[in-house]
Amino acid sequence: MNIEQLKKLSKAALSPAVNFSMEDGTVLTKVDMSETLRDELNAMSATPAQYERNKHDIFEIISEAIDMKSPAEVAKFFDGFVETRQYGIHDKPEIEIRRENKQLRARAFMTQVSSAGVYEVFKLAKSGKVSINMLAVGGACQIAYEDFLTGRVDWSQLVEIVSMGMADRVYDEILKTIAKVEQSLPAANKAVSAEFEPAALEKLLGVVGNYGSPVIFCTETFARAITEGSDWASEAEKIARRNVGYLANYKGAKIVVLPQGYTDETHTQLQVDDSKAYIMPAGRGSIFTVGFQGPTQVRETENEDWSKELHTYKRFGVTAFIFHDIATYTISSLAV
Repeated sequence: MNIEQLKKLSKAALSPAVNFSMEDGTVLTKVDMSETLRDELNAMSATPAQYERNKHDIFEIISEAIDMKSPAEVAKFFDGFVETRQYGIHDKPEIEIRRENKQLRARAFMTQVSSAGVYEVFKLAKSGKVSINMLAVGGACQIAYEDFLTGRVDWSQLVEIVSMGMADRVYDEILKTIAKVEQSLPAANKAVSAEFEPAALEKLLGVVGNYGSPVIFCTETFARAITEGSDWASEAEKIARRNVGYLANYKGAKIVVLPQGYTDETHTQLQVDDSKAYIMPAGRGSIFTVGFQGPTQVRETENEDWSKELHTYKRFGVTAFIFHDIATYTISSLAV
């Protein structure tokens, strides 16, 4: 197979497609796709000399596969409110701001990273184009290419290892962005209480509800703190909470649990603040725009034992476009 055929096969292996038709008419299943890719790439890496001749083609296949997978991994964070865009390496990353919702008459704000690496908020006077500042540091991950060649992981797992690692970096930047957004919100859009207080949450749901059906984004720890009481929850809702551990919705507002994890090996630093819930109006359109610039860069490093690792690098930027149509609720007792 030539390089273009291998690219098509690698993308098919990552897509929802169940089968892939080869040029000779052979139909490959999902399992066959990964096995065929492994056989072809093994043939390209059979000897050190063959690997050296073919490695840039191999890197190109991996790069395009990652570029196909990464946007979907990123978009699942704050689902429905994150938009991803791909820009060429020489393009100027920018987005056009439109105020299509007539209810959004208040001043608009943009939040994005400055050249010093600090997220700043500035006002938008009118609709127009706004540049996205790209981060100087991209998502760099390490993958053991030999794990794929030896069959320890399949093609989709290999690409997922990288794309998830890069997505985690983007997720961190989205969280930094929304933390800065919170500071610019008016007092009516924020509430703080030591424990869960239904009245405090319901007031915020009323504010956001003016712009669309509220959606509550929070960690599982926060979601477990939202108690249904006895005045409105049905038996089915109470049973669901008992089985899952938290409510799927609160008085009509959908609850979406954010991915949570530790950022250190000692399990002392959480990725997401458990004490925060972010309330956004459904149907409002994207709040966060994640811009990717240029193709994923792939290079190899050689370890002392002569094993090889592939490192990847990607330029990206995150910006948030908001009106006073979102809210935050903090339960201080949940803070670590």
